Amino acid sequence: MRLTLVGRRRRPGRHGGRIFTALVAAVVMTVAGFAVAPSAAANKVTRVIIKTDELRAGLFSLHMRARLAGVDGFKDLMTSASLVGFRQANPDATAAQLTGHMVALRNHYDSKLTAGDLQRPAYQFALRMLELTALAPGAVKNSPVMRELLEATLGIQLANYGDMLDQVKASQFQHSWYLQQYGVQERVWQSVQTLALADATFRDAWNSQVGTRYDVDAAADIATLSADPQLANWVDIPAIMENQINSVWWTQEATRQAAVLLNRLNTQIRGYNEDLRVLSEQYPLRNGAAKPSEQVYQATVAKSASAQQWIGHAGSAFEILALLVGFANPAAGKVISGVGKGVIQIASAINGYQTTAASKDLGKILTSVTTQALAGNIAGAISALLPLFGGGTNPDPAIRAELVALRQQVAQLHENMNTRFDRIDQALAGIYIDMLTQFQTVVTLQNATNAQLRQINTQLARITERIDLWGSLLLNVERDNKIKETKELIDEFVGYRTQFGLEMDYVNHYGPVSSALRFDMKDEAKSLLFAAPIGPRGPSRPDAPEDPDAALDLYGPYGSIGYLHDEAVRRGKLSGSVGLPANPEMWLLPATGYQMLLAQNPQHAARVTGQVTEAVASGEAIQEAVKAFSAPRKPTAGNPRWMNDFLYDAIMAYRQTAHQMEQRTSTIRTEIAQGGQHDMFGSATQPVPAKEKPIAEPTTVPSCAGTLPALSRPAQVRYTDLPQELWVAQWGKPDSKVTLCHDSDWVNVLTRHMGGWEVTTADLEIKFQVRQRWNGGNQIVREWSKVFPQGVICRTHETLPGGECRFIDQELAKWNSTYRGEFERSATYVNNTEEARKRSRDWFYGQGARYYTTITSELANPNPANPQVQTLHRLNTQLTSQARLMQVYLKLGFATALTQDEVLALNLLGVDRFPADLNGLNMITDSFEQARANYCLDRETPCTLRGTIEGPRADQVRFSCANPAKTDPIAYCAEWLTYDRTDTMMKRLEVWSEKLDKGEYDEGLPAVDRALRSIETADRIARG
Repeated sequence: MRLTLVGRRRRPGRHGGRIFTALVAAVVMTVAGFAVAPSAAANKVTRVIIKTDELRAGLFSLHMRARLAGVDGFKDLMTSASLVGFRQANPDATAAQLTGHMVALRNHYDSKLTAGDLQRPAYQFALRMLELTALAPGAVKNSPVMRELLEATLGIQLANYGDMLDQVKASQFQHSWYLQQYGVQERVWQSVQTLALADATFRDAWNSQVGTRYDVDAAADIATLSADPQLANWVDIPAIMENQINSVWWTQEATRQAAVLLNRLNTQIRGYNEDLRVLSEQYPLRNGAAKPSEQVYQATVAKSASAQQWIGHAGSAFEILALLVGFANPAAGKVISGVGKGVIQIASAINGYQTTAASKDLGKILTSVTTQALAGNIAGAISALLPLFGGGTNPDPAIRAELVALRQQVAQLHENMNTRFDRIDQALAGIYIDMLTQFQTVVTLQNATNAQLRQINTQLARITERIDLWGSLLLNVERDNKIKETKELIDEFVGYRTQFGLEMDYVNHYGPVSSALRFDMKDEAKSLLFAAPIGPRGPSRPDAPEDPDAALDLYGPYGSIGYLHDEAVRRGKLSGSVGLPANPEMWLLPATGYQMLLAQNPQHAARVTGQVTEAVASGEAIQEAVKAFSAPRKPTAGNPRWMNDFLYDAIMAYRQTAHQMEQRTSTIRTEIAQGGQHDMFGSATQPVPAKEKPIAEPTTVPSCAGTLPALSRPAQVRYTDLPQELWVAQWGKPDSKVTLCHDSDWVNVLTRHMGGWEVTTADLEIKFQVRQRWNGGNQIVREWSKVFPQGVICRTHETLPGGECRFIDQELAKWNSTYRGEFERSATYVNNTEEARKRSRDWFYGQGARYYTTITSELANPNPANPQVQTLHRLNTQLTSQARLMQVYLKLGFATALTQDEVLALNLLGVDRFPADLNGLNMITDSFEQARANYCLDRETPCTLRGTIEGPRADQVRFSCANPAKTDPIAYCAEWLTYDRTDTMMKRLEVWSEKLDKGEYDEGLPAVDRALRSIETADRIARG
């Protein structure tokens, strides 16, 4: 294909005549905005300058995106990015080494990716792949490509427009990833292509591992890439190229193709909406409703995957069209790109949700959180369009019309969601109504300022925060629906005689009601709605939580009993099996009703055979399951402990993590202290060792240079009274010694030649200085100086021997007899003491500020630059998880003991519980943040120091314990309390474990025990 030749004009719309939907009609308006009523710049007909490098890169990216799919495609993307970085870091690597790098990395992926990883949503999978890439041996983590991928995947604040930052997180950030991945892919493929064109070795290596599988050469030319048969399905590049001589015709043809593509997309979106509506009507998400079969689910998954690939191809085509339009009209290119991404995102959201609507059980919905992602992506799509309005400009009416059409798609989605969630429509409608309101605000903006856009973005962030709770709300509402049904049953039939003045009929009332309550106890209370499935998550158990934290998040402690026990068995920490017990929270409601039903109708209860046995067995299964967590061990000569190894190991693991966190803070402390022996967490005026501070003024003062004789100290020259901050700095800061010395020399030196004589005149300046060594130089703290006129100090003949000169040391020998008295009477004094004090004080407190800034930043950063060293976030996350599990294990296993032992309860659950960021009480991070705030006025690095600093202990709420000198009181206290409070707990647990072993008391959930005993008693009474 020859890009410089232009054929006859190809009239835009010659294939048209069709009536588009509202969505595509809006795009036609966009076309009109550029073709019918273009701006003055657009009216100017010029030859289109094709940026061949950009086109070539765009076509190569389109080729790759059109073929990359699923996990393998992402592996190839990441492998290619890593290879680029590897080549950049190893320009002399051989083809074998490059190939070996790719093979090793892909093998690394294959060995580390789990079945659970493969089921992650795209954004989460990207995070996982990024993590694996960073952990891979030989990976070049800081290459430009990897940095961009890191920022796109992990950047929380994304500059969107003007000075605005994206404040929408969580689900919205998944949409940020969706938008960013286009740029990331282009960057990766552009880098691959650029290297391949200049580096045959790289080209051969990449082609052998990736290119051959995708039928492409990394160095392919434009003609070859344009001949791609996949491309012809989406973009007619020759039709656009024919108009190269006329920029207006070029733009019209490209936008016409964009309109056709939008028409195809709109048709697809209508189909996705219709499929979703049908699924929602056939399988509404409500208790007792019909559920799709596994065949329906699998068919929907396959259909959605195929559709998503189609959507991806369309998105790539849009990027090519936007690039081509941009060659002629950059503004129009941005419109095509922005609107296209918005429509693609809506299509992806609706299509992706179909698999959730077709899930055969609730577990697939809850563990996949597709509902959350759907709502978040919609909010994100709106927010992502805001940059089109930045800078206070007045958006083109065509763009506004396109956004109106997008809003209609969101409204259609809202209707389908109401159909799907007819039992919880009020909460969902509230979220979507707010979302639609913000969208309407966007499309009606005129001359928008960044302040207006920020306000809209903030509102979208608040909506997203509500969306983030949606998975939990869904679960709670569904639970509430079931609980409501049980309550209604109890309300109607328990107390029947009192309500209606009649005896309950056995056949029509008691029998069905008791059976329903027994079913709720025996089966419903351990259904997927209330109890976490046991077994490892995988293809055969996709509904099982991925880990204990996920189980607790979805089901809480009582809904996770069986899962936690099974998980501990799989880790080798417990033995045996307790099966899947009922959730005691759900079990207790029908159990209480059943107990009352038995007691009120003994005549009917006696007629039932086996029902009570089943009901009691379901409760006993709960008790046996929780007892497994507290079952005592038998002491031995080598280990006299009664508390079981499972709990002991859980507590020790928590303590070990706390110790590792303290070790990390100690490393940070050592790095910042730089060998100083001072207490960086104390006062800037703390005492120093005697050797660090003179106790008396010296009798003589040495020369600063060390080459002149010492002088007796003038009366006014002093330095023992310097501020304490200087002596502390001398003690703690390397090369910061404070010295008193004299710096004397000839000044005003003038040499003249007269009659064959060389005559030098000068004055003698004597200076006494208090110096502070600082950052490699000397800072003058105090200075006393005086100049003594001398006249001729040297007279020598130019040709004849003889003459006379005075030397500085000779003159200084007269110090006491000639100069000292006058110096003491009239020397000039310069005092920089306060400046030196502030410099020393700021250095000292700056260390503390830097230390706590480093810690708080590391605690808050889930993806540090050096994860092997910067471990605080990972360790604190681990500590939180361990503390949570430890708390849950003890609440379940020693529930009875906790009702009686206030000391145990206080250390486990009360105000004096062990340190952790748990249950809304962030004892670790909040304490370090408070310590930082005690030093810093702002969040800058380095921060602005406070005028008055009381140290890290000030205003601490949770941590206040005595710590050894020179240790961080916060880190020390966190570890000390970890040991102190778990020691107290273990002592109490040892007592209770011994009692259990000796049969002095029995464990179990007290409420369940009461219900069991009540049911058994009522049954015995009924049966006489």
